[in-house]
Amino acid sequence: MKGKRVGSTLPKRDANVIFNRRAALLSFAGAGVMGAILFRLGQLQATNAFTEEYTAAADENRFDTRIVAPPRGVIYDRFGTILAQTSKDYQVAVLRSEVEDLEAVVGRVALILGHDAEWARRAVIKVSGGQRYEPIPIKEGLTWEEFNAINVRLPELRGVVAQPVDVRAYPYDIVYGHPIGYVQKPTQPDVDRALENPEQGQSRALYLRNPHVRVGKAGLEASMETALHGDAGWRKVIVNARGVEQGEDETERRDPVRGSGLVLTLDHDLQRIAMQNFGEQSGSAVVMDIHTGDLLVLASAPGFDPNLFVNGISQANFDGYNLNEKKPLYHKSVTGVYPPGSTFKMIVGIAAKQAGVADNWRTHCSGGFYYGGRTWHCWNRHGSVDLHGAIRHSCDVYFYQAALRAGPERIAAVSRQFGLGQHFEINVPNIRDGLIPDPVWWRENRNEGWTGGLTVNYGIGQGAMGVTPLQLAVMAARLGNNGYAVNPRLIREAPGFGDPPEPPHMSGIESEHLARVRDGMFGVCNEPGGTANSAGRLELVRHPETGAAVPASPETRGWLPVQIAGKTGTAQVRALGGNRGRHYSTIEWKYRDHALFCCFGPWHQPRYACAVIVEHGGAGSSVAGPIAREIMKATLLRDPSRRAPARLAQLEQNMGRSA
Repeated sequence: MKGKRVGSTLPKRDANVIFNRRAALLSFAGAGVMGAILFRLGQLQATNAFTEEYTAAADENRFDTRIVAPPRGVIYDRFGTILAQTSKDYQVAVLRSEVEDLEAVVGRVALILGHDAEWARRAVIKVSGGQRYEPIPIKEGLTWEEFNAINVRLPELRGVVAQPVDVRAYPYDIVYGHPIGYVQKPTQPDVDRALENPEQGQSRALYLRNPHVRVGKAGLEASMETALHGDAGWRKVIVNARGVEQGEDETERRDPVRGSGLVLTLDHDLQRIAMQNFGEQSGSAVVMDIHTGDLLVLASAPGFDPNLFVNGISQANFDGYNLNEKKPLYHKSVTGVYPPGSTFKMIVGIAAKQAGVADNWRTHCSGGFYYGGRTWHCWNRHGSVDLHGAIRHSCDVYFYQAALRAGPERIAAVSRQFGLGQHFEINVPNIRDGLIPDPVWWRENRNEGWTGGLTVNYGIGQGAMGVTPLQLAVMAARLGNNGYAVNPRLIREAPGFGDPPEPPHMSGIESEHLARVRDGMFGVCNEPGGTANSAGRLELVRHPETGAAVPASPETRGWLPVQIAGKTGTAQVRALGGNRGRHYSTIEWKYRDHALFCCFGPWHQPRYACAVIVEHGGAGSSVAGPIAREIMKATLLRDPSRRAPARLAQLEQNMGRSA
């Protein structure tokens, strides 16, 4: 008997039933899924019709918003000369997303531009750390020849971009490095500070990471950053899946807004002359209008080129500045603090007059003054001198004794009234206040009592005291305007800045006392034996009709001379003992005396004050005096107060037409 075969299939009718049942189930399931998908699609379409939420999301993948940095505001001198502006710069950049072999491409660029392997290595690091879909500049400031050399090889340099961009430019480089300052790329601390701002942290930080953004880092560029920077714009670009720009939506953009301009009080011609007259020497010159406070010159030498900082200064250039013993990066006009030396004697003279010292009070100078168990030396033997002669000859012995009669408290009080040891806000960073010590300060800071010897030293502007060139100019201005407390200013016109108030007359400063001191200063520059006769030789005369200063010539013989009044000063850095004199040239530069000179003029109708300090220059009469003479001569000839200053609105309008 035959048995049933094992593993036989089901009858054909049963298999068809099972298949049809499964197919039906799958069909129902598929229909359900498709129905759900279609329902969801309909729901999304309906939602998007009202909110456009998903259209926006799709656009975010297709479009990208690129920031456009604004042009910074233009900085002008008082008559409209452009001192800082935005100009075109040629750059070569790398778009990392388009480069297959970054080192090879950058190496080719380095070869074209003539740079070494170290430059290429740094460029690779820079690009690697930048954004992937933004061109990262690897060399700015290309010459036209370099720019063309890159352009003709672009077909073989995939991912390399040669582009003109807007950058900050300083046409007079070292002349204005200190007062105007410079801009630089934002640093990580800048970004971190932005992130700490709860209102605009993320957006501001993103903006600062833009490779074309620059922010003020020194001088007016830093202190006036908000006004100068302007408002950023943006443009909507079409990008591919890798984020590479393919085009632009011209209907979706906002143009950047240029920052506000500034009109300074500085006179370009005078600033340039001041810097030129320092030559290789280190120091500062300040010229000030004694009635308005306008700073016509704010020079610090040696200068530095702010253009080198805009795109990142090289280590070699930075070291050249930073390691220079004359400190080119140091704004000496406001941060340099020096003993005033004999320029302080006018203050002591006024304090002595306040203390009751008579006009005919005289001292005998035999070359020294014995006090407190020691002899206090004078630089010469002047014989019998009164206040006028003591200022004219700069007699130390007279002022040793005058200081003792006046007392340190009174001297300190008069000093501060004339601006010494005081803070003057002129909108540049790092302004130092100097120091005018008195017995209270001495006790609190030195933990010891004031002594008579300190007062004696006070009398000739030595010891713990220190003043800035700006303060010395203010002192000369207040002497020249007969005791009005004029304050200096550097910005003549800008948003939020108006005309200065009329300066008040300083209380307790008698015109008679000022007259005695001013007469002595006149003698310094114009009378026999004056310590600055050479500085007083301006070789200028007054036009009999206009009163303007003009150069002396045979044709102007008989016209009245233009004269100034001033005071020399020599301030010790350290005691030199027997090395002073014929051994002076062998002393290391940094230990030599500072040379000082301050003055005002013209004598017949004072309008301008000047202060000059030459670091380690030696005698004020032979070093600082001649520099001040050339600066004052140029100032009196140019006479800026006679000319109408430029107006910001007109300058900005002209700039808009030329843009």
